[in-house]
Amino acid sequence: MLAIALGLGAGVLAIKILQDYNKDRYIEGEFVELSGQEGEADHPHAAAQPQPAEPVHPAQKPDNGPNVNPVTLGTAERPLDANGRLDPTRIADPADFGDWDDLGCQG
Repeated sequence: MLAIALGLGAGVLAIKILQDYNKDRYIEGEFVELSGQEGEADHPHAAAQPQPAEPVHPAQKPDNGPNVNPVTLGTAERPLDANGRLDPTRIADPADFGDWDDLGCQG
């Protein structure tokens, strides 16, 4: 019974706080109106001059083309050892990755 009374009391308090918040909708203090064009009002000739358009730079593609889709390559050949088992030391050959310093940042 006590839990029900506490739940109802918390609900009433939450509704009262929400109603008070919706009624006020302002922060106490002094209201200051800001205008974004106060600098242009001081200099009328500055607004008359057209500003140069920002140059457009087209997106650059890498020289070597896009990356190959690994799904279309199919399955890779499994490196097997002399016993016919998968050789974990040959799964990732360092020669497959190339020189990372020469590649740079290509995304």
